[in-house]
Amino acid sequence: MTVRRDPIEADEEVPLPIVRPALTALDEDAVRLALAGGSVVEWSRLSFRNVEEVSRFLRLWGCDLANDAWARERLRYVYNQAVEYLEEHLGLHFATEVRRPRDVRDAFLRASMRDRFSRHRIQYCAILKLVHVINHLEMQELRSQVAVRELDLLDVATNKVLEAARLMREEGMPVEAFYGNRKTRPSVITKLLAKRESTAATVFDKLRFRIITAQREDIVPCLAWLFRNLVPFPAVIPGESVNSLLTEAELEVDGKDDVERDVARLLSEATNRNPASGGGYRVINFVVGLPVRVFDAPGAEPPRHRAFLGEVVSVLAEFQVVDHATDQTNESGENRHELYKLRQSQKVYERLGRSMPGAVFARAGLDEGGDDG
Repeated sequence: MTVRRDPIEADEEVPLPIVRPALTALDEDAVRLALAGGSVVEWSRLSFRNVEEVSRFLRLWGCDLANDAWARERLRYVYNQAVEYLEEHLGLHFATEVRRPRDVRDAFLRASMRDRFSRHRIQYCAILKLVHVINHLEMQELRSQVAVRELDLLDVATNKVLEAARLMREEGMPVEAFYGNRKTRPSVITKLLAKRESTAATVFDKLRFRIITAQREDIVPCLAWLFRNLVPFPAVIPGESVNSLLTEAELEVDGKDDVERDVARLLSEATNRNPASGGGYRVINFVVGLPVRVFDAPGAEPPRHRAFLGEVVSVLAEFQVVDHATDQTNESGENRHELYKLRQSQKVYERLGRSMPGAVFARAGLDEGGDDG
């Protein structure tokens, strides 16, 4: 599906001198996760190198240990909940240093140990998987407790992403365009009719953003930047990724350890191509639950005890990433946007038991019942 520009943002200024920072192992894991649409719950190792890297990751979740007094209490509280569940409900037993680390950030570093087999690393990973699940549940609980309109949350999320887009350009990342739009109500209805699953929960792209990089080789660095500065990598929605653009060879998956090979396998299985797209349409597409501060929305009242549920809720957003040359190809021939909309409309008519009127084909510049080849 092609994302069209609209009034939300269309930033095509001349970029600053290009910068391509070196990728860390954590960057590479995050990018492969987004392309494969996997889940961190299946991982057996993390790739954090130091405490600063862990702190930056936690800030993406709205847990700023340096500036928010409640954040350390919040982090410890969720960690203890995870340990309690695993011990009481699954009967697992942990060493004392695993149950009560001096600093919870140490758990992320211990879960990143490179030993071929480490019992403590596996234990830390098990706990952090539960931390992820509990945090997700509590974001949903916070959303249900705070009276705020979805439209206002979408505005907060949009502003957050566009601020990141400005920072991305200022830092010299090789991005030609970064823009977004919001699905209109008629578009949502059309998509629901065209999909087999006809519930609003299956529309992940009410808020969507497109990034066009200068060159094909710029795609991975730009994805890594997003997961370093905007989206925590566990926020990727499993099973909702499409990668019809980059090959395994370009991602250098050969010779990696078990984690990378598992993600490589998922990459080869990520075939969720939109049936309305043309056969030659190439794109990287993934969906995230973007963490946003719910109290930035108008009228949202902050709680007295933030340590229990935090201050962040999840807003679904779709990201599309493509290089300039591929974007030009995607806008031509069978891939062009009007044919995508025509194929989608055709599916809607079929599901409603109707035949598409010839006028619909005419508006697309086609003969009835066919395309222009």
